[in-house]
Amino acid sequence: MAENSKNKANNSVANARVLPYSREAEQSLLGCILLADEVSMEILSNLSDGDFYIEQHKKIVQAMKNLIQAHSPVDFVTVADELDRLGVMNEIGGIGYLSEVNSIVPSSANWKYYFEIVKRHSTNRSLIKTATEIMEEAYSAEDAEKMLASAEGKIYKLSAQSAPGELEPLFNSISEVWGKFEQIQKNPDSLKGVPTGFRTLDKETNGFHAGELIIIAGRPGMGKTSLAMNMIEHAALNANYSCAVFSLEMSSQSLAQRSICSVAGVPMGDALKGKLTQQQWQSLWKASQGFSQAKIYVDDTANITVDQMLSKCRRLKSKHGLDMVLVDYIQLMKGDEKRGSQENRQQEVADISRGLKLMARELEVPVLALSQLKRTGGNEVNKKPQLSDLRESGAIEQDADIVLMIYKPEAETDQNAPSTSAAVYVAKHRNGRNDFDINMDWIGEIVRFRESDSYSMALTKQFEANQQAKKEREMQRLGERDDQSVPMPDEAPPETDEVIIDNFEG
Repeated sequence: MAENSKNKANNSVANARVLPYSREAEQSLLGCILLADEVSMEILSNLSDGDFYIEQHKKIVQAMKNLIQAHSPVDFVTVADELDRLGVMNEIGGIGYLSEVNSIVPSSANWKYYFEIVKRHSTNRSLIKTATEIMEEAYSAEDAEKMLASAEGKIYKLSAQSAPGELEPLFNSISEVWGKFEQIQKNPDSLKGVPTGFRTLDKETNGFHAGELIIIAGRPGMGKTSLAMNMIEHAALNANYSCAVFSLEMSSQSLAQRSICSVAGVPMGDALKGKLTQQQWQSLWKASQGFSQAKIYVDDTANITVDQMLSKCRRLKSKHGLDMVLVDYIQLMKGDEKRGSQENRQQEVADISRGLKLMARELEVPVLALSQLKRTGGNEVNKKPQLSDLRESGAIEQDADIVLMIYKPEAETDQNAPSTSAAVYVAKHRNGRNDFDINMDWIGEIVRFRESDSYSMALTKQFEANQQAKKEREMQRLGERDDQSVPMPDEAPPETDEVIIDNFEG
């Protein structure tokens, strides 16, 4: 109890301190506006009355802004008239105080220096106010993660407000683009994005680039998570990229289990039933060694918000770097508390979609977000999806730079069959060709896609080799009635002549 009283006393002392401001800088800046109408627009367009601490000056600025909006000149006479019209002349100290402000500086030549002082104090006051709000919330916060996300969000919002963008000549950007084109012409690989491991997709997109929101959509059971994780595994294992995975549906252990079996080319069913051959153990061992060096970071928090994701990604980027983010999937994410009701779900998903796009831009990484497709009835498995099928919000289509849709045009009755045909429909590509299919083979036993007739055939060869070894082992057991068990990998299994591939590359 005594400690709480001490804290409250300390807070009272802190609150009693005078907030930072400079009367002279505020007066001088107002004086510059009154003296030179040609700089008034530039100054007032980057100022608000809240940037001034003294109440008298706030009222004067408001009068000046009214004149700007009315396309009237801003000088001593017009400002005095506007203050009279508003009925606040006495509140600012009368015509005498306005005259004092008007004559405080001899010219407007140094207005930028006064402007910087006023803005600096304004930013410091805003920071103090924000820090106080964070402190007050922290006293009663019950969820530490939400509190940290809220605090970071407030600080970043303040940072964004203090550095607004400005209109610049288009030629500045054209010069940058011209240099980019020249660099690509000299070296086509120089500005490639994060590779996916699928030859046609990488050729069409040149990889996934910073700031892009890539949507991978499909109906249940089409392999959205598998396709996305195939891309993450390739980027991390083959190209040493740092990837963050937010798995809202599966636990991190389940995701790891699928990934190691997928990369090793070993059916997960065999591993879970304890029916692994020596060759399969060897494949799993090498895959696990690869993952031990891979920079893949997983968060399996349910009902996570965009702000919480952004907070975690900021910390990851500062500590270990960050090149790509995967969100599995949008419809399981939690939106703004204010939009939590069912009737606002469309707007909630729209806010989530927009938040993911802004996250991609702020972090300067591509964000892969999975999305469900709405049910339309009938034979949905074979039906080619359309952008209008994106579930719960058309905003997803609007915010996305690339939309990939998975479907199985000749799907077999058993969706978990060892291999079946599939297609990835490129429904939208903001910077390239769209409305075309990339033919795939879906290998259900090892939850992996590979491009049909592509360089990734080595994966299938490895899978088939492991399966053949398994059959031979079973035949040997039947013939010899050998009850010996397969050795557990306390140590690395002995080397074999088998070729183990890293992800997609043969």
